[in-house]
Amino acid sequence: MSRKRGRRSKFQEKLARDRIHKLLQIVDSKSFNVQISPKKCISFVKLIGKRYNQRLPRLQKLKFCRNCDTRYDSSNSRFRLSKKGWRIISCLECGDIYRFKI
Repeated sequence: MSRKRGRRSKFQEKLARDRIHKLLQIVDSKSFNVQISPKKCISFVKLIGKRYNQRLPRLQKLKFCRNCDTRYDSSNSRFRLSKKGWRIISCLECGDIYRFKI
């Protein structure tokens, strides 16, 4: 039998968005369960986004490192503004640099 092709149903897409939103709220609340770490939550968010083809809004993308999935805090990241209108975010854990236009 062939596999069904095409888009996922609207219900599945809404469910994926709700799950992503809930996981990001857990990461922002700073009260973590012993079993789930912030890195694990962020990796789940990326996995759900890939599987259900749901993109994260820009503000949510800027909350964690693309490379090592750590949440940006004042202790593990550096935010800078360049004179040419670029915003530069440096992750101090993995050394990855993310630049984008303001």
